[in-house]
Amino acid sequence: MDGTRAHDGGADDVVVRDAVPADVAALERVLPSGGDHARQLANAAAGRRTFLVALHEGVPVGTVVVRWAGVPVTGHGVLPEIGSLAVAPALRGRGLGGRLVAAAEERVSARTGTAAVIHVAVGNAGARRLYARLGYREVGRRRAADEQELVLVRDLSAAPRPPR
Repeated sequence: MDGTRAHDGGADDVVVRDAVPADVAALERVLPSGGDHARQLANAAAGRRTFLVALHEGVPVGTVVVRWAGVPVTGHGVLPEIGSLAVAPALRGRGLGGRLVAAAEERVSARTGTAAVIHVAVGNAGARRLYARLGYREVGRRRAADEQELVLVRDLSAAPRPPR
């Protein structure tokens, strides 16, 4: 996929595409706490993940990852996991997170299927609101590191995406 262009009135044109090696240094500057971008890119090159980047005015401003190994979810089987969602602080609240998740869901739909799973910390109210707005529903909880996480699933084969 070459990239998708979108406009939502809250930000100028944004392109979401596969990350490339040239994005890594910029991502480390813009999203230093967003994760090990070089590792994400290496995993994508190995086929274990899809590593997507959002570009605003040609500058990387957000990322999301699809982990293809999947996560077993009771009643749903093994589902691809969408995670590592990060948006530059200056551009939060403008729909970029939703666009990144939508791009990841398109990849899941095209490659494997009908549903995706997301894990989110119980205390991350902003992310929980975003995922609920995007149609993710809680199907369980799990203990991760030192916090409880919600296990959220969205059926991608059902109705169209809820409005953002």
